[in-house]
Amino acid sequence: MDPAQSLSGQNRSSFLPLEYVLQGSIEDKSAHLLRARLQGLCDNITGEVELFDDHEIVYSLRPPAPTNVSLRVRYALDDLPNPIYHLRYVAAAELDKSTHVSIRQFHDCCVTKNIQAFLQELGFGYDYEFYAKGDIYRKGRIKITVAKISTSTERNRNDGNPMVNRRPFTDSCFVEMSLIGSVLDDKVGDEMKSFADQLKPLISLEKIDQKR
Repeated sequence: MDPAQSLSGQNRSSFLPLEYVLQGSIEDKSAHLLRARLQGLCDNITGEVELFDDHEIVYSLRPPAPTNVSLRVRYALDDLPNPIYHLRYVAAAELDKSTHVSIRQFHDCCVTKNIQAFLQELGFGYDYEFYAKGDIYRKGRIKITVAKISTSTERNRNDGNPMVNRRPFTDSCFVEMSLIGSVLDDKVGDEMKSFADQLKPLISLEKIDQKR
């Protein structure tokens, strides 16, 4: 192989976007304590917290396809009736015992509003959907979301009424700490664990094996 081609391949793999993740949950009755802690530790020094209210629909390509692939369509309910749609691919997390965090490849891009029909034309089938509403906190390049996850009695409804028939999955909030980097970021795990430790004992954020 041409050394230049080999080096080019190594460089491309070095800069593939990776998402480093820690996850956990906290009961609704204690979520306000976590939010107060995050507001004190994070960079939201003005007191203004980023809010989000998103709808996500998951489509999957299942057997007899050679691989099981899922793609996620997400948009902000606050932007209805003309939201910006995002198509997101999230690979299965890699659970390297030598790191403190889960690592997964991801790709995210803006798409047109007919993306769901396009995915179905490609052979993807509707899998499931959910609503995520909550807060975003940032500490340097680390992002922390505290979200209430809900479902709806009506499939894929986006008629401009974001509160229609929502049913919370649990009595807890889903908490995720994430950081976008590359394979060159060898200190990410230590950086995230150090910050996660500051949230104890309110919550213990861990790397999760989603295959279990």
